[in-house]
Amino acid sequence: MNRISIIALSVFAFVGLMASSGGVAEQQNQDRTGAPGSNSPCSACHNADGTNASSSWQIVDPTTNQSVTTYLAGQEYLVRMVVESTNASRYGAQGTVVFADGSNAGTFSSPAGNVQLEDVNGRHIFEQNALSNSNVFEVTWTAPAVGSGDAKFYMSGLACDGDGGTVGDAYDGANLILPEEGTTTLDNLEAHLLTPICHDGQWNWTAPVAGQLLVADLAGRVMSNQSVVMHQRLEWEAPHVHVALFVSEDGQRASWTLGAN
Repeated sequence: MNRISIIALSVFAFVGLMASSGGVAEQQNQDRTGAPGSNSPCSACHNADGTNASSSWQIVDPTTNQSVTTYLAGQEYLVRMVVESTNASRYGAQGTVVFADGSNAGTFSSPAGNVQLEDVNGRHIFEQNALSNSNVFEVTWTAPAVGSGDAKFYMSGLACDGDGGTVGDAYDGANLILPEEGTTTLDNLEAHLLTPICHDGQWNWTAPVAGQLLVADLAGRVMSNQSVVMHQRLEWEAPHVHVALFVSEDGQRASWTLGAN
């Protein structure tokens, strides 16, 4: 390979690596939040073994500065995507809030200094505007109108080594269901559930209400069986096909066969 070809390939690789540091919605017009209809998550490229990442949502009432577990229609909240790591130097995140049908829930405004507001094919998104020294990405979220029902939060978080490439970076996604105030009794459990998601053999799921989650293999051997509270995030390892069964406190049931693909 001649010198010109080597230089051209090097420049192409560098541009490719840096293309998303300013946010995949801004740079690529891509939704990688994990919400229904989104593109493949960031784990396709950012999947290093040496770096760890843990993503979570914080929904805060700005008047009391306290976290909330339900929303009041039309009220403003501080919404934060948090990416934690013990060995990263830079952070990135992309998130959205939608209804069960995938349409936008509420509106975003007043992004923090490390955040930008984007639109990808009509879906509202907020994300990093560059790789950030801070691991918190905050916007103001105005809750939807009365009677809208559950708001579903989806995010992809990155913990990065800051070298401009993807080799030393780690990914973690997080989901959260925020019910509308006064509608926390579920008439239809299935309408409020998020399907468990998997990353590198680690499954995670957030309980919409209190109940019991049982995970078993196809032979019926119980792998885990635990009581959960509303909005509790659960994680379990299951490298093979298995079944997860959730029973709410009022007796409603939902189940999934996981790992079949």
